[in-house]
This record gives sequence, structure tokens and C-alpha cells, in this order.
Amino acid sequence: MDELKQELEHLGLSEKEARVYLAALELGPSPVQDISHKARVNRATTYVMIESLAARGLMSTFQKGKKRFYVSESPDRLLAIIQVQQKELAEKESELQAVMPLLTGIYNAEGAKPQIRYLEGSEGVKTVRALFEKLSGDFVEIVPLDDVAQTKELVGEERERHHSVLRQKGAKYRVLAITKNTDPTCLPNMGDGEWRILPPEKFPIHGSLVARKDYVFLFSYRSSILSVVIRSQEIADVIRALFSLAWDGAKEYPSKGC
Repeated sequence: MDELKQELEHLGLSEKEARVYLAALELGPSPVQDISHKARVNRATTYVMIESLAARGLMSTFQKGKKRFYVSESPDRLLAIIQVQQKELAEKESELQAVMPLLTGIYNAEGAKPQIRYLEGSEGVKTVRALFEKLSGDFVEIVPLDDVAQTKELVGEERERHHSVLRQKGAKYRVLAITKNTDPTCLPNMGDGEWRILPPEKFPIHGSLVARKDYVFLFSYRSSILSVVIRSQEIADVIRALFSLAWDGAKEYPSKGC
């Protein structure tokens, strides 16, 4: 019975509504005191639950002599309610699809004010990576590889999966890696790209920066993981221009995995 009660709760009934409905369903036409006792719900509350269930079409009442009896409707009524809900959801989905181009147009509109999102922790990194993977085109990145290697939330299977997606999509990239390790065979394998190394003593940076299309992604690792996503074509263009200045002065390495 508890399992049935939980299923009814999943369908939208409250715990006490489910108790009263199941009690009445098992008893058949009964006075309120019997339903109350069977459902283990006080009498006053049982009246309220019966009214609520009746409004849903799940219970009805009739008079017999001087007594009033209450009865649960057939379980088929539950299916009918779900079908009505499904129809309403389908109508809402259709309405949303109709206005989606307008909503998307507003979301994608390029204006003077950039779109900025802040995300925290490893889950925030996963969210940003998922967004990044949906984008197309080449990207540029500045990353402190030694810091990343020491941040457990950023390494492991999830990072390898992310790099695998980039390889499969054939993403072109240029990366400025800040690291003490100058062995080019130990650079991460993200596919068809170029790497150049910067010494950490000259560039004591403890965060990453990536620009792709009209997005800029910023990551901070020191005290806690913070991800910032900025959407602005103007800012992304500035970042790429500054990146190119740094790129020209760095040493080139081939793109090979360790």
C-alpha cells in the first residue's frame, strides 16, 4: 500500500490525499469516519481531502437514508487525468516553440552590454565545458598547466572526455601554456593545434582564459574554482588581439600528447 501511495504522490496527489483515496478505494462506499480511520487521517482533514479529490474527479458522494457516503472513482480516472495533463503540456510546448525564435533572438542579440555568467566548483566547470563543446570554430587559450595538474577537480576522466570531444570535432586552436615542463610530448592532446610555452616565473598567472567565437571563458583555480562566461563579440575580439601579441613572442612546440 505504501508503494501505491508513493506512486499516487508522483502523479501529483499529496500524501494525505493519496491515503484517503486508497482507503476509500479499498472500502468502497463508506461514511467519512470509516475512511478517516482506514486512512489514519483525522476526520476534519479527511473532509478537506475528499473535497480536494472530488475537485479532481477522483471521489464522489451520495446520500443513503440519513447517512452520506463517499466513494473513490475508478482508477481509470487517474489515467484520464494524466492524459489531460499530457495534452496541456503538449499545448504549452507548442506555444513555447512558437515564441522560441523571438526568445532566441533576444538571447543572441549583440548589444553594448555583454552577457556574463558566474559558475562555481567542479560542476560549474562541467557546465562550461558542455557549452564550449557546442561551439564551432577555432579557439585561443592561455592556461597554467602546472596549476591545472594540481587541481583534482580539473583532471581525470572528465578532462580526457572533453579533450576527446575536441579531437573528434577537429577543433583548430592555439594555446599559450604556462609551465615549467618544456617537454613538448607532455602537452595535452586536444587535436590539431599549436602550442607555445611561457615560463611561470615571468607569467605568474593562476587562471585560464579561452576565446571562441563571441565567447570568452575565464577560470580561476587558486582559492576555489570559479568560471566566468562572457558573451560579447567586441570583448572576444580584444582578447584574440592581445593573445596574438603574446603568441608572437613565445616559443613554438608541436601538438603532441604526453
